[in-house]
Amino acid sequence: MIRLENPQFLYLWILIPIFYLLHYFYIKYKKKKLANFAESKTQQVIIPHLSIGKQHLKFTLWNLSFFFLVLALANPQKGTSIEKKERTGTDLMVCLDISNSMLAEDLKPNRISRAKQALTQLINQLEGDRIGVVVFAGTSFVHLPITSDYTAAKTFIDVIEPKLIELQGTSIAESLEKAYSAFENQNETNRSRSIILISDGEDNEDGAIEVSKEIAKDGVVINTIGLGQTEGTPIPIYDRHGRSDFKRDGNGNIVLTKLNETLLKEIAKEGNGVYIRANNSSIGLDDILARINKMEKNEYEAVAYKNYDSKFYVFAIIALFFLLLEWVIFEKRNKYINRKLFFGNEK
Repeated sequence: MIRLENPQFLYLWILIPIFYLLHYFYIKYKKKKLANFAESKTQQVIIPHLSIGKQHLKFTLWNLSFFFLVLALANPQKGTSIEKKERTGTDLMVCLDISNSMLAEDLKPNRISRAKQALTQLINQLEGDRIGVVVFAGTSFVHLPITSDYTAAKTFIDVIEPKLIELQGTSIAESLEKAYSAFENQNETNRSRSIILISDGEDNEDGAIEVSKEIAKDGVVINTIGLGQTEGTPIPIYDRHGRSDFKRDGNGNIVLTKLNETLLKEIAKEGNGVYIRANNSSIGLDDILARINKMEKNEYEAVAYKNYDSKFYVFAIIALFFLLLEWVIFEKRNKYINRKLFFGNEK
């Protein structure tokens, strides 16, 4: 396993395109000054050894050195020994609705952002439990396979947005099936497994209740959380400058997205779980987690890397190599070194 001890240093790579932009304008300014000083043929006479190409090469080598130096500062580390431990916990799959209706702002800042914040807070409270995430709209897929790596889980949750699925709609039944399939050892009915469905309940397909019944037969508990208002909320449309309008139907009327509590309550009932309506102060995950913690815990073997070896010196050596290479290349043409060693018979 490879990790970075100081990943914050990688932000320094942002400087590289800035360096190239400044170098471009510097070379352009230099050429302009030379053009004002003398014509091209005259320049070849008075400064015959000037090589713009070598200046570009030297600058590229310097940037390569900077790139690997930054990587060395981040200190890549390789796991050297594996530690296996027996852990206990429940297996938890989250089905998160990412359809465009989740952009409605009846929860602040909007439904999907509020759900992501709550999921991150949920992960901070997990102790030995494993978690996975299915995202769905018109279709669904496993965005995060079930894992006990909470850092990775929070990273995956952070990048969730409606653009992950182009096909719009709300296929709840399919998402529940994907979540159930993501559990390991589905045939072991004595394992503690739970699904949390987070949605506004606007299902465009049938079958969610029937799927919930079948999943519940295998001992999987399905809890549901409703996001939104039952009276309806407009769906904002954004352009690159920010919100520009609301979603409208074919007649130009503003489309309202409404919380379908009836469906979500029925799914929770058939899934032997509970339904909770979210609000700005609480999504409801704390209450559901409290119920999950009362379930019998599973035992499973977790793998973790215990010791790490720092590999910063490898990239520091590479950085030094490019820096030395930049140093030995002259900006001007040299018939003894650069011509033979780097550029052949340059004229």
